[in-house]
Amino acid sequence: MLSCSSNDSDNLIASVNEKVLLRSELLSEIPSQLKDSTYFVEKFINDWIRRQLLLSHAEINLSVDLVKYEKQVEDYRASLLIFAYQQELINQNLDSAISFSDINDYYDSYISEFDLSNNIFKGRFIIIDKLAPDINFVNSNYKSDNDVIIKELENYCLKYAKEYYIETEKWNYFSSINNKLPRLIDDEVTFLINTDGVFFEDANYRYYVYIDEYRVKGDTSPLALELDKIKDVLLNKKKVNYLKELEEDLYEIALSKKKINIY
Repeated sequence: MLSCSSNDSDNLIASVNEKVLLRSELLSEIPSQLKDSTYFVEKFINDWIRRQLLLSHAEINLSVDLVKYEKQVEDYRASLLIFAYQQELINQNLDSAISFSDINDYYDSYISEFDLSNNIFKGRFIIIDKLAPDINFVNSNYKSDNDVIIKELENYCLKYAKEYYIETEKWNYFSSINNKLPRLIDDEVTFLINTDGVFFEDANYRYYVYIDEYRVKGDTSPLALELDKIKDVLLNKKKVNYLKELEEDLYEIALSKKKINIY
């Protein structure tokens, strides 16, 4: 069936009442490089028959309200086509780049809306096996701001740490490390205010926490944490404006060519 000639490509495959399934329709649905075409063909035909049976019964039993449903289908088709066309135009023509200046201006303009919902910090978090060699090196240097020492600390952690994060330039949610500590810190705010460096222990590991900077729930969220969110907002506005301009241009062109008539 699958290797038939093009002259036979429109031969009938199945029918339900007045609806027919042609060979060409079936062939167009078969995925490329399909290994088991027999199973696919049998399932496709069976699904098509069942769908047509349901559709025919729906048309009969909903005949009174069929106009309403046809209107909904027509509206849905129109919306789907318009959306697909808009997305294609956006992909081809819209510059999706958002400048940092625009992001910063938006942040400054709506800064009152950027309140933290969780506590955050800049700092370090290291988990080391208590039997790791020369662990005193970590004891002495996990809070260091010396570039040479930090590089040595990174090399040490690469060899011996179960988990580590030593970059102090990036904001992190404190809950991301709190859940990994041997005991949960219930009062995160008090801990952040009163701690710059501390370590905890369990039976096997030592957990180092260094707090270089912090902000607590209710404080203004730093721009660095909001960059992606603001970028999405600005890009969405850019898309909306582009589509509005496109719609207006199409309208004006149609008017100028007298393709619009209002009676």
